[in-house]
Amino acid sequence: MINKNEIAFYYDQQMLKRLAADFMRVADTDVPFSLLEDELLFLMDIRGVSNFRIPARKTRYGLDHIFYFEIFENEDYPKPKLYKYKYQRIERRNE
Repeated sequence: MINKNEIAFYYDQQMLKRLAADFMRVADTDVPFSLLEDELLFLMDIRGVSNFRIPARKTRYGLDHIFYFEIFENEDYPKPKLYKYKYQRIERRNE
């Protein structure tokens, strides 16, 4: 479990709805996004990246989907580090 005082998704209700809807539209899973968000935040933070990928074999369309975020850190009060959803795109890999 992550510490919400350390990292969190940027709270904007419309943005979070769009992120969850985009994720559920492409991910081949019945697990709700809300049950996966802590793990996704943890993995992005530990790897020092601002995106995560759903590989083609785990998507409904058989294509890689990458979700991009902007990271906000307040210099005066650096915690929590906030991940703001920007967009997702499809990537085709050469096999």
